[in-house]
Amino acid sequence: MLLLEACVKWEEVRVAKSFECRHGGVVCRARITGETEEEVLQKAVAHAREVHGVDLARSKTLARYAQGLIREA
Repeated sequence: MLLLEACVKWEEVRVAKSFECRHGGVVCRARITGETEEEVLQKAVAHAREVHGVDLARSKTLARYAQGLIREA
């Protein structure tokens, strides 16, 4: 009897991340995506500054709140 073993190749699966202003109670349809939480947070900080006039980089509380709103896409 011949026993054959199947070789299974495991690949790293990256789950995209997303941030939506509306999840933070802001009336805005923006949906920001990226491969990592850090990438999404950088884009969200830029969006908040450019579109909403809010500098998340100046407030650690707001930055943490925004970071907490990042979800798997």
